[in-house]
Amino acid sequence: MLPLSYLLRNLLRRGARTAVTIGGIAATTMLVIAMHSFAEGMTHAATGNAHDDTALLLGSSAEVDLVRSVIPRGSAEVAAASAPGVLTIEGQRAASVELHIATRDGDQVGLLRGITPAAYLVHTAITVVEGHEPRRDFEIMVGALAATRMGRDPADLAVGKTLRLERRDFQIVGHFAAPGTVYEAEIWARLPDVMLATKREDVSCVVVRLEDPAKFPALSLFAGRRLDLEITAIPERELMQSLAGSLSPIAALARWMAVMAVIAGAFACANTMFAAVLARTRELATLRALGYSPAAVAIGLIEESALVAFAGGAVGILLALAIGEVSLRYPMGALLLQADASSRALGLGAALASGLLGGIVPAVRAVRIPLVEAIAGRT
Repeated sequence: MLPLSYLLRNLLRRGARTAVTIGGIAATTMLVIAMHSFAEGMTHAATGNAHDDTALLLGSSAEVDLVRSVIPRGSAEVAAASAPGVLTIEGQRAASVELHIATRDGDQVGLLRGITPAAYLVHTAITVVEGHEPRRDFEIMVGALAATRMGRDPADLAVGKTLRLERRDFQIVGHFAAPGTVYEAEIWARLPDVMLATKREDVSCVVVRLEDPAKFPALSLFAGRRLDLEITAIPERELMQSLAGSLSPIAALARWMAVMAVIAGAFACANTMFAAVLARTRELATLRALGYSPAAVAIGLIEESALVAFAGGAVGILLALAIGEVSLRYPMGALLLQADASSRALGLGAALASGLLGGIVPAVRAVRIPLVEAIAGRT
């Protein structure tokens, strides 16, 4: 086998070309990390807040769309008070009557949720990180990614600021976090305030937390028998899986973009190695004449390509870590792109795959040249 020192020396001999290739592989690595983080983050955000002990009562014509679900408020309150199997915490039923709407702020769309105090018994992922929850008229609490969802500067949604929604001024009194869920892109306000601002007399759903997941059949039977309420029961996990299914084409596109980036990186490495082979035809032939087998020479060229790819992958990972978390919105919410361990490993693996794929063809081409012609410099 060719010595490692020889391979490293060859890379330094063509420093400019090697540096450009490393830069291209670094860009490939960053793109793979970003696309994987986007696909995984979007999928996890859709399913991260699904719990087996949580179910929703929707309007019977809503299917699985919370925004389009319509239930008269009176019917929703009856369902919240009488639905079987609902968990009781300190004397209060964990049944939250809610209104979900897509509200506009100029050209941007925000996600507004009207809630009652029972919402905090149901949505256990919510943590108030600054200020407090809405308590008075026209107060709101914003999620960590609400500014991203609305295309606003986070400073515009600081505690104490005013946000105009549905032709009403709402006072921002708190910030909340719920990592890995769709909640973080939302704005929460008291249900009566949202209904008054939107001039609605109906709500979207009733979210209930069950004593045990096995109690769902009884809840479903209740919804089916109460024809006057015009509701249907659906497990939260099923609803979130439906949401994830609607986002799967976007996630698949992101993964295909990552695959295309690997192919582009392979072509970059192949171009570099072809140029190296053409410039070193006699040198490689001399190595074969000195006793190195064609396989040893070919493997040496592939190792050179892999070293370039590894260097590019390492640079790409360092750049991704330096950039840090990036918030990004998608049609139904927002998410954080972050170079976690799995994304970094995939990025480095993609870089090495680019190097190996890009080095094989030039290496085979180099050793297939007849030795006499190669020594003469004919390619």
